[in-house]
Amino acid sequence: MKVLFVITSIPYAKDYNTVLNLIRKLRERNHEVTVFFSGNGVYYLIRPEAEEIAKLGARVLFCSHSANQRGVPTEVSWAESSSTYGLSQMIGGFDRVLVFN
Repeated sequence: MKVLFVITSIPYAKDYNTVLNLIRKLRERNHEVTVFFSGNGVYYLIRPEAEEIAKLGARVLFCSHSANQRGVPTEVSWAESSSTYGLSQMIGGFDRVLVFN
């Protein structure tokens, strides 16, 4: 199963542990997981422990426009720069989409 997480909430919200635990369980079952940070979700890029998402085997993307608007550095090795247009183009390829706002 292919699962997409779209995260627009800040990484210090209650969603962080929920997201991490869901990704961990999905990856343990060999599901393909992609995470897309947009809006305030791009703040995950500055939370050092958020790199664990990629270490679990999830593909991590972020909206570069959202990051630029918020002054969030985008030079992270564990996440790929993208856009909400890119998100709109790939969303149909997933079996499940979970949104955390």
